[in-house]
Amino acid sequence: MISVEGLYKAYGGRMILRNLDLKVEEGERVFLLAPNGFGKSTLLKILANIEPFQRGKVSVASFNVPSSRSRAALSYISENDNLYEGFSLGYLAEFSAHFWPFEWKLFESFLNVIGVDTRAKYGQLSKGQRMVVRVALGIAKDVPVYLIDEPLSSLDFVLREKVVEMIKERSDRTMLFTSHQIDELESLATRFVFLKDGQIALSTENRHNLKDRYREVFGG
Repeated sequence: MISVEGLYKAYGGRMILRNLDLKVEEGERVFLLAPNGFGKSTLLKILANIEPFQRGKVSVASFNVPSSRSRAALSYISENDNLYEGFSLGYLAEFSAHFWPFEWKLFESFLNVIGVDTRAKYGQLSKGQRMVVRVALGIAKDVPVYLIDEPLSSLDFVLREKVVEMIKERSDRTMLFTSHQIDELESLATRFVFLKDGQIALSTENRHNLKDRYREVFGG
């Protein structure tokens, strides 16, 4: 469902991803692990048709990236707060529903997590509530592939638990996700991929002593 071959991505003179190869099979839920600045978010943005790349071959659901067909096959959930504050939550959902199959009942059930309805304005919400809304909008899209970048940032413990349950609603789909909250998302993953020096340093299905493996790969 996700294929990356010989991917190169640079910002200015700095190479972020170099000759990167990655395959994610249908139904896999891959946890992408690395410290900040190692290219995790960049890789997700490339797959989501947001960032260009210099060289390589990338596809999502067998559609080349970038393309409108690959973008329609995925839902990208970003930790970046980039939604317009004046829009209601219902309008934001309607916008998504113009471009992707959208499950309204699922979206509205997610809003119940933070005690708001579709009439609420995005700009009236707290930082944590906004993150929940972005996850809700992304998970409510009924697509084959989900790219999820730091979905637990800005959330307290209670909301983190609820967001993990929201993401599990799509546990039958293909996922590539990142998070620094390893303990809370570890059980969701079927495979763990460690990204270092722009390449895959380790790929394993073994979740035993995962934090120790992280320290071995990245030090500290």
